[in-house]
Amino acid sequence: MSLFPSKYQGGSDHSVGFSFIRVYNIWHRQIKAALSQIDLTHPQFVVIASLGYLAQFDQEITQVNIADTSDIDVMTISTIIKNLEKKKLVKRAPSVKDARAKSVQLTDEGTQLMMEAMKIVEEIDCRFFGQLGNEQEIFNQFLHRLSQAEVD
Repeated sequence: MSLFPSKYQGGSDHSVGFSFIRVYNIWHRQIKAALSQIDLTHPQFVVIASLGYLAQFDQEITQVNIADTSDIDVMTISTIIKNLEKKKLVKRAPSVKDARAKSVQLTDEGTQLMMEAMKIVEEIDCRFFGQLGNEQEIFNQFLHRLSQAEVD
């Protein structure tokens, strides 16, 4: 009897989960390495990209809005924003709608860095996922389907 209780004990190539995490790690290493060149972490990029996206709608942006957009919990968003604020990439002010909340905005420097980082990340995505050729859109549809699924 094997001490490894997996149906993939003969090899992990047929494990979708293991294949997914391997591919994610390759992509993520590339993203992290590139963003480190401009002194950003990947979570910081996600927050400033979310801020840039939300700013298009010309409405007040709160930490909750950023958390909802990025799918990162509010406490983690709070920590990331504090670090971005120290770097003078974002600024916070009291919310005009909710006395308990803070409004968050990119500074001019934050906007410039977000634009530079967006170009870097989108170039990596294009190169990395471009390997799928015509199947890239299908892959993206599969990812959307999985992100909408409730797994019990």
